[in-house]
Amino acid sequence: MTTGNETISSAPFGNTILMVGATSSLAQSMCHVLAREGHSLILSGRDEEELNLLACDLVVRHNVPCLILAADFLSPDFTTESFIRNAGAFDHLIIATGTMGNGDPLSLSDIAFTSHINYTLPAQIATLAAMRFAEKKQGSIVIISSIAGDRGRQSNYAYGSAKAALTAFASGLRNYFCKHGVHVMTVKPGFTDTPMTWGMQSPLMAGRDYVAEKIIAAMVRKKDVIYVPFFWRYIMLIIRHIPEGIFKRLKL
Repeated sequence: MTTGNETISSAPFGNTILMVGATSSLAQSMCHVLAREGHSLILSGRDEEELNLLACDLVVRHNVPCLILAADFLSPDFTTESFIRNAGAFDHLIIATGTMGNGDPLSLSDIAFTSHINYTLPAQIATLAAMRFAEKKQGSIVIISSIAGDRGRQSNYAYGSAKAALTAFASGLRNYFCKHGVHVMTVKPGFTDTPMTWGMQSPLMAGRDYVAEKIIAAMVRKKDVIYVPFFWRYIMLIIRHIPEGIFKRLKL
């Protein structure tokens, strides 16, 4: 198999996409959509064995080049500078990292952990990639945020606040780098059938393959902000405008 950043296919490279958080279920679905369309992929995550399995599956199914870049974002030796440098050459970036934390809203360590994975780390990686893309006046960055960032709710406000920060960051990054030929897209998925929502029963739940297809299609069309499925835009519009006095009494 492979270790580090190694090619596992000799097929010629096309547009290369760095997928950060590649072993998450939604990211895996996006990888299959991209590979089916002939894109080369750099798969990044913490679990090297899982990365290898995903890479081999993509090569067998779609005959595209795949690299793996194992990286432990929580290691004291990790730096975003070395991470971007070790990734090599890539034309687009998709950031699909995320964690709900341990679910304890009063845990200070969990607030720090959730903020690091959902906001600080993606913001740093996206900034360095945008700077690189700006040098050649082209490139795109897709940042997976969440509808949870549209308004703080008692059920997951640590996660939601980190995603709110990420959404605001992506907006600023898009505004700053658009004049340099770099496109930044913010994605706000609603309830999606992933391990993060395991056990949740909702008629609004969307399949991860459906969500992946919509994200990649919007990436190609260079959308700025998308809700997936689309109706979450209107649901969250209503939720954002509920008066605070009423909102405090709701079990959301």
